[in-house]
Parts: sequence; structure tokens; C-alpha cells
Amino acid sequence: MSRFLIVLALVAVIAASSPALAQPFPDYRENDKPSSWTGRVFKLSQDYPATRPAAETLPWKTIDFKTQPAAYLQSVVNYCYQGNIESDWTGDGNTVRKWYHAPWLHPGNDKGREFIRGTTRERTTPARRLHPNQSTPFGAFAVGLYNPRGGYTIGQVWKDPENPDAGAAIFPEGSVACKLIFTMATVAQVPYLAGSVEWEVNGAPTFGGTRSPITVRLLQIDVAVKDSRAAGTTGWVFGTFNYNYAASGSRPWDKMVPVGLMWGNDPLLTPAKYRTGSRPQQSKVLFPNVMTNPATDWKGVGWLERLNGPIDNPQSACLSCHMTAAWRRTSGMVNNSLSFSQVTGSGALDPDVVTQKMRWFKNIKRQPFDAGQESLDYSLQLHDGIENFCAANTSACNSR
Repeated sequence: MSRFLIVLALVAVIAASSPALAQPFPDYRENDKPSSWTGRVFKLSQDYPATRPAAETLPWKTIDFKTQPAAYLQSVVNYCYQGNIESDWTGDGNTVRKWYHAPWLHPGNDKGREFIRGTTRERTTPARRLHPNQSTPFGAFAVGLYNPRGGYTIGQVWKDPENPDAGAAIFPEGSVACKLIFTMATVAQVPYLAGSVEWEVNGAPTFGGTRSPITVRLLQIDVAVKDSRAAGTTGWVFGTFNYNYAASGSRPWDKMVPVGLMWGNDPLLTPAKYRTGSRPQQSKVLFPNVMTNPATDWKGVGWLERLNGPIDNPQSACLSCHMTAAWRRTSGMVNNSLSFSQVTGSGALDPDVVTQKMRWFKNIKRQPFDAGQESLDYSLQLHDGIENFCAANTSACNSR
């Protein structure tokens, strides 16, 4: 045998035995699926594009998101719907364009990706956050997908499955992420959920509880778009939708009502300015919406009326959470609380508390939130995935 053929044979043997080359990313949490299960089973869409996909003609690029936020959001969510509704959100089953999941979200007893729909556990929604009738907290579950350009970046970060590359986390123009968020809330406690899309997921009512198949209802859809027109602030436009049974439309998907969008964190909007009547200039929140009720702070959205969704932390905002996504993250999401009554009342606020709070409301693009980090370009799914990988592979990550 020639030396060349011997080398080829050795390469084949190494490839066949190497987990990095031969093993796909796990679909869901290990040992999650009962052996007797005969229903739907989630499959991770992980055939990421090896080369950057060509730019598409994107309908929202003709719409000014600052002056026409509702039209912009509707255009983006219609794009997310194309082929995904028909393929039941499988990602790789979409015949219009394939969509992709981020890997390594399967570990963890509480948040680990479940086996029926591939959802992960989200923040528990406290009582009265969704509706005045809501007397008990409810768990939430979500699954996110990326369009081909976004999937390309996910694939580049995980090109070597044993060595994720945070430096490759640069989402190109036209990248889109779409996240479906379901709640365990009942129609009795949250009446506007009547007729919403229902999924079966393998989850538990509380963190630490025993998982079993449960029915959840679509509450919220989040979208994220890399749009060059937001380059002066963050480079991204984030938006959110809330289901409302009273909205027009023949399908439940048509009843997802835009709550608003944001392209910046309004770093100049302090509690003092809010008290004098200033409001966000880099968020467009569409009132009224189903979260507007006397039982919730900030009119049901984010801090000082910045954009947030119904299940999200009202002390934060969409972009302020996502901008902390980083390799070796040292600061998590907003951890300073200032109540609605504190901000709107007549008492003086501790200036140190305000200064710390405002750290989470600066405008950064693809740069680290804290020194010594590597930005993951606003992708918390990349952050969670790499963090999970490093928890399971401490020696590989500690050597970097």
C-alpha cells in the first residue's frame, strides 16, 4: 500500500473514533425520555451551513422600525412563520428555509432541554404579572430557532464540538432569531390565553420538581434581528409579541399582538429623568397591550418602560439582559432592584444603587459587557450552551 493510502486510512480511523467528528450534539437531556414513550420526540436541527448563506431580500428592510414599529415587527414574525408553522417548528423540516437550534442546552435537571419539543425552562412568572386574576406563579418553557445566517454563526462557534470558539460569534446582517415561549398558566387565571396554541412538553410545575408530559400555551414570541440601521446603538432590533384571544385573525398565530421593539438601552434615561416625564427613546412600546393593568409595575413592560415581554423581569429589558452574553461572563443579568414606588415617589434614591443599576442600560455592540470577556453578540443561547459545555468539560475550558 502506498504511503498516501496509508495516511488516508489512518485519517479515516481517527475520524471514526473521534467523538468530536463522529458524535452529533445531543438532542435533549440524557435519560429524559421514558422507554415506553411513543409520542413526538425532539430532534436538534444542527446541520449548520458551512459557508455564509447569501443575503436574502428581507421585507422589513423597507420599513423604518422607529416610525413603523408594528409593521416592522409583523414583517419579521411573518418571515419566522414561513414554513415553520407547516413543519410544526422542527427547523430542519422547513421547506421554505431551514432554521437551526443552538446546541448544549440539554444539561441540567431544571432547565435542560426536554425531549418532546426541545424546550428549556424559563423564568417563573410571579402572581399578577400576566393578569389581575393570576393568583399563583406559573412556569414557562421556550424553544428558539435561528435562520440560515444565524445558524451559520452558531455552526462556526461550534465548528469544533470539543472547543467552542467565542471569537466566531459575529452574527452577520440579516441574522434572525425567533423564540416561542409557552406558559403553564390556565385560561381561568389568564383569560386572554383562550384558544392559544397548545403544546405538550416534558416539564415540572416548579424548579426541582419531577418532570412529566404537561400542556402549555403559547404566551409570547420574541424576535431578534441584526439590522445595520441599529448600528449606532447595539446593532440589533429586539421585539416581542403577546397572544391575545380578542385580536383579529383566523389562526392563533394571527393573534400574536406586537408589544413593541427596541434597538437601544436608553442609557440617559435615569430614574430622576423618568420622574420628570422622560420616557424611552430607543424602545417603542405599543399601548394598550394585554400586560397593561394596574397590578403590574412599569405598565407591564421593562424598567422605566423600556421593552420587555410578559414573562421577563420587569427590572430589566430585552437588550440589557442579552448584552451580558459572553464567554467567561462575570456579571449576570440585572441584579439591582428599584421598585416602581421608589422611582415614582418623592423620596431620594441612593445614588450608588442608581449608578449600579444603570450599568445594565448602556449601549454596546459586539464588545464585552465586562473587561476580560469575549462577547457572544447578544446570544444568551450561545452563552448558556458554552457554559453548560464548560461545566461538563472543565479541563478543556480551564486550559483556554
